[in-house]
Amino acid sequence: MEVTRAFIVRPFGTKDGIDFDRVEKDLIAPALKQAGIEGRTTLEITRQGNIREDMFRLLVLSDLVIADVSVNNANVFYELGIRHGLRDRHTLLIRAEGTQDKYPFDLQTDRYGRYDPEDPAATLPDFLDSLKSTLADTNKDSPVFKLLPRLTPHDRGALMVVPFDFQEEVEIAKNAHRAGDLRLLAEEARGFEWGSAGLRIVGDAQFQIKAFAGAKETFESLRGLDNNDFLANFRLGTIYQKLAATAVSPDAKLDCITRSEQAINRVLARTMPPNDRDESPKEWAERRFHRAEGHSLLGSNAKTRWIDDWQAAAAPDLQREAALRSPNLASSIQHYLDGFAEDLDSFYAGINALAMLMIQISLAKALPDVWAEDFDDGDAAVADLKTCERRASRLASTLQLAVGNDNKVTRGGERFDIWKEISRADLSFLTADRPSQVGTAYRKVRANANPFEIDAARRNVLLFGELGVLSANVEAALKEMNQAAQDKPPALPVRVILFTGHMLDAPGRDKDKVRFPNTPEAVAAARKMIEKVAKEEMNEDGGVAFGIAGGACGSDILFHEVCHSLNIPTLLLLALPEAQFQAESVNRGGVDWVMRYQQLCQRVTPRVLADSKDLPRWLSGKKGYDIWQRNNLWMMFNALATQARNLTLIALYNREKEPDGPGGTSHLVSVAANWGFKTVELDARQLLKAGGP
Repeated sequence: MEVTRAFIVRPFGTKDGIDFDRVEKDLIAPALKQAGIEGRTTLEITRQGNIREDMFRLLVLSDLVIADVSVNNANVFYELGIRHGLRDRHTLLIRAEGTQDKYPFDLQTDRYGRYDPEDPAATLPDFLDSLKSTLADTNKDSPVFKLLPRLTPHDRGALMVVPFDFQEEVEIAKNAHRAGDLRLLAEEARGFEWGSAGLRIVGDAQFQIKAFAGAKETFESLRGLDNNDFLANFRLGTIYQKLAATAVSPDAKLDCITRSEQAINRVLARTMPPNDRDESPKEWAERRFHRAEGHSLLGSNAKTRWIDDWQAAAAPDLQREAALRSPNLASSIQHYLDGFAEDLDSFYAGINALAMLMIQISLAKALPDVWAEDFDDGDAAVADLKTCERRASRLASTLQLAVGNDNKVTRGGERFDIWKEISRADLSFLTADRPSQVGTAYRKVRANANPFEIDAARRNVLLFGELGVLSANVEAALKEMNQAAQDKPPALPVRVILFTGHMLDAPGRDKDKVRFPNTPEAVAAARKMIEKVAKEEMNEDGGVAFGIAGGACGSDILFHEVCHSLNIPTLLLLALPEAQFQAESVNRGGVDWVMRYQQLCQRVTPRVLADSKDLPRWLSGKKGYDIWQRNNLWMMFNALATQARNLTLIALYNREKEPDGPGGTSHLVSVAANWGFKTVELDARQLLKAGGP
């Protein structure tokens, strides 16, 4: 989760008998710690200089501002006024009991948290509850925004300057489709003041390369800061829908669809037409676009539920009946219609509404008794069907105008809108009386579309075929589309192994610190242990798709060699460039290990994390963090990004020996456990018995 930040606005020292430093020490600081919130005061930034710039930034960026207004302190009221003028919510006012100063007039109606100045800690439980409820509250607490409802809060992003080199790293990872690298960058952005803005950049990159599992984590982190975060919910509506398509169980699929719908409904709630102010043309267009997209996503989710309803039936006739009876059919039609009504340029919603209507009409005509089940009499059923037919006719006419008849290459030579061309073919499929006309339309699609785009169109046509609707047009469409190569996205791996282990001890290592002696006996024992567990993993359901490890002398190289002998592909991830990594982590083993390392690099092209052991400038402020910890996280996130159903960490590890420094085997063992890896620990003490000093 993204770090929640608080800024504390208060007097300093003792004023009017109140020790404000003690109040922070005994009450505010412990409450923030228990709530997992980071807090700073004006005093801290005064010591660092640039107080005005930092203060303004923190008053806007902080998720929560705590203002102690026990006494009439000019600085406190000045800073509180800035907060109330720029942010509409999440400001908590506190006040000592028994103070002589009156409340300022403009704050007399506000709620206050109270504390005993003689024993501030006594109200810690109540204060902690106030912290949590203030952060969770979606109502405005700023008197400025309450009195001026047309006023919009200041854009936090304008003051969140995301380091340019961080943005460059995101761009590199996105262009290379490195989903694991993006997950690492998302993890590292957390904790910085610009972290949430950085997460948005990473999340958009993940969304664009369809790394939906990582994008879900990123946008859920942002939603953790603000449940109604518009962009986060807008993205999550699509992300959960995409994850539903690859869910491994019906329950997981249903959960994803439900979460998608919840996110979309939050978007629709945020984009309701305003009653108290006029919209600019740009605001109007953006709101209608987002509402159209939201309704379309709800329609797609209802369509998925509808498909599940009837595909579970055993026979074709029963499927047709189940499809017509399903309430999700009407729900999908209505959502798509709502989306198209919001924005007539949203032809995707209109085409899908017409498609579902045509299925409903065709099934109703083929199964009149089933159609009539929801009506009091036959006449009402017939009348409603005629209403559906008129609606479909009007919708088809509108769509003819929306998709047009031209889709030429632009003046700059850019590729035309293939989805518009597909929509035009779909419209022909739904309305044309001559199958040859349908075939011609999809022939144009086949000439310009890639396999993914053709498969998307083919899936919709196949639904009609399964239900026996528009059969002649189905045959004509599939005759053209089946000539194109099908898009076959690679199957997700069943099992991936991430490996970590001790490297060989350096010559002259203290006897009581020895973990992996450089002796033939110890090396043979390590190889035997690694090979045994690798074979066990291979024998599990689905086998092993591949392994991931570094390239240090000792355990890492042995793992790659074992996998090679067992025909398990491996990825070689190096913290540093090949030659530099050799000097840092291989040369200690001697000539034989250097040769084995170089042969490994020839056999498996390595990926490199960084050019040097120095962290990037944007990471230099991250305390207690170095290249080796970063490398562990990088390897782990690359394993997670495979979306393998089973992730195993094999660790050749001696728990009795203190690690040489941060970022070793123990670090990866501890973090991987928090991310759901099955951990298999190989007892490295056996190496000492086999060939120790």
